[in-house]
Amino acid sequence: MSKNYLSIPNSELAPLIAALPAPPQPGGQVDITALRAHLKNTFTNVARKNLGPLLPPEDVYHVEEYTIPRDGGEIAIRTYRPAAEEDRTFPAMLAVHGGGFMHGDLDMEDYYLRIICADVQISIVNVDYRLAPENPYPAGLNDAYDALKWMTQNEARLHADLRKGFIVSGKSSGGNMAAVIAHRAKEDPAFAGTPLTGQILQMPALCHPDVVPETLKDKLRSMEECKDAPILSREQMLNSYRILKADPSNPEISPLLYQSLANLAPAYIQVCGLDPCRDEALVYEELLRENGVLTRLDRYPGAPHGFSAIFGHTAYAQKWDRDYRGGLRWLLSLTMA
Repeated sequence: MSKNYLSIPNSELAPLIAALPAPPQPGGQVDITALRAHLKNTFTNVARKNLGPLLPPEDVYHVEEYTIPRDGGEIAIRTYRPAAEEDRTFPAMLAVHGGGFMHGDLDMEDYYLRIICADVQISIVNVDYRLAPENPYPAGLNDAYDALKWMTQNEARLHADLRKGFIVSGKSSGGNMAAVIAHRAKEDPAFAGTPLTGQILQMPALCHPDVVPETLKDKLRSMEECKDAPILSREQMLNSYRILKADPSNPEISPLLYQSLANLAPAYIQVCGLDPCRDEALVYEELLRENGVLTRLDRYPGAPHGFSAIFGHTAYAQKWDRDYRGGLRWLLSLTMA
């Protein structure tokens, strides 16, 4: 069944979408340097400009940086925790940035994570995972997963008590990784004493179009219906998968293909209507519910992928932000029920 009505551009966003500059078009040999420069200018720099005036006072939170050894090198992480009495503890969250598996760094979500840390009163770990194509799958995913394990071993540094809440949150390709991390942690004895209590998937990429199960093809139409969508087109999404250099039928690339979705942490999911990844996220949420997983879903008809970062000044983007905070608080409330 088509959900193409969700792709009709939102009236507030339509003129802004029309004014967007054309992105570098993938095809042939990708100029990764030019592509990263475009993405940084489009997402990171614009988001920081929009969020800068909203930053909380520096004395209400603490920011620290650490490294985690991995594959003969080191992964950088940046942590955020509310300023409070030494003996006070907080829930904690791992934040996995987006960027098509090929772009992004600690600064991409930095301002927003500072705001969330202070407002929600939660400790956060921001991970600078390795990027494709220089570091193909599973390098970046392993880095993010190592950061999650680091959190279980460093509650004191984070002023965290993971029993109050232990969440993984990811946006776009980071949403893909967050979904996979939730599956990994479910099966990993290392998390037996500190299981994940929630996952947040924001406009996640969850199934490569070449491996859509026959039984789901009628439900997964957005990759075709939104193939020419602004900000993220079908070809740009396929290019991200190509750069990752991984088997698309691997559930760690296409989480919709996991044999079981049972016993996963409760999920909050945000889905954009004008987005090639729309339907796979909607179906994933449906399958989670059918497998007994608690879910909460917010849809944004007529919004393109990543709109909240680019158009942060709009009422629609501010609704996205309020919903995210509400979804995070909902997940945290479940640990207190």
